[in-house]
Amino acid sequence: MIKKKLMVKRILNTPEVYYKKGAIACLKSIEATNLLLMVARPVHESEYFAKVEKYTKEKTTLIESIDIINQDQIIQLREKYASTKLDAIVAIGGGSTLDPAKILRILLSHPELSFEDLKTNQFITDNHIKLVAIPTTPGTGSETTSVAVIYDAHGHKFPFTNQGFMPDMAILDHAFLTTLPVDLLHVFGADIFSHAAEGTLSMMSTPIMKSISSSSLDLLQLGFAQLHENPTDVKALGNIMYSGYLAGIVQGNAYVGVGHALAHSLEQQIKISHGAAILWVFKNVLGWYQKQTDKPIYQEYLDSWSSLGFEDYSSTIDPQAIDVDQWATATMQDPSISTSPIRFKQEQVIELIQWILQHK
Repeated sequence: MIKKKLMVKRILNTPEVYYKKGAIACLKSIEATNLLLMVARPVHESEYFAKVEKYTKEKTTLIESIDIINQDQIIQLREKYASTKLDAIVAIGGGSTLDPAKILRILLSHPELSFEDLKTNQFITDNHIKLVAIPTTPGTGSETTSVAVIYDAHGHKFPFTNQGFMPDMAILDHAFLTTLPVDLLHVFGADIFSHAAEGTLSMMSTPIMKSISSSSLDLLQLGFAQLHENPTDVKALGNIMYSGYLAGIVQGNAYVGVGHALAHSLEQQIKISHGAAILWVFKNVLGWYQKQTDKPIYQEYLDSWSSLGFEDYSSTIDPQAIDVDQWATATMQDPSISTSPIRFKQEQVIELIQWILQHK
């Protein structure tokens, strides 16, 4: 309703959220007839897609199987479906599927807009196409944010923020997590942790965000404790997925910080996944902050990180393969750095990078 920036706090969140194992059945009851299913290719090729088809068989559906796509490819999808009557886009996958769907929904609703327009107008809310987000990984929180991170044609990641990106509905069905190996769950868990922690530390944080962050981390600790006790405990997967959802609320409203800026620029430079980059840098980001400030919260986060066992799943990266100046420059250009708890200059980013490299 409010379409301008005001100096007051707000909470943006997906208005309808359905959750539990088997919640995918909600697809049968959505008030939409003509659907575009944007599905991550691994999900499309899995046994779970049969359930999606089961609950959408009474609808008119088109299917787009998605790999990681960039801005130019999203424009191509807009051209492909420009003359198609769609009531809703149903995005099923991780952030690399949900985020393009957020952007495509706006570009189909407003054919006159470009990516440059999305950088300057953050309040495009009158979309005639609904968006249903079904995460199949627990880490990104994309199902509940107005942020979409997308690659440009040169392989650079850029986070767009727009109120119109917020899904109309999210379905959290942790049945999708049952085939994920434990090492991948820890990669996603580290991303959840970083969203909750950096959202708390952010300059945009509030008591409400800190409370949600605390609940997210409590669920994350519970989920992994249950998983370590019983690797087939489905309730553990539910708690991890719900933790990711809550951390997404924190990320989407308080944003993140230098840890994510470093991760985005590192994954771009040496071509690793976002989760792997977070696993590699985040503990030492917390350690550097703790050294600079001596605030107890950083030690608390370090202890929690260790108790969750994330160190056992960190990637092996050759520090010699990293160009420090390039990493620092790209980090300074990443929008995530702007909400860090301190105002970074390039020399501080280089100091932080050197700290990370020395403690590997």
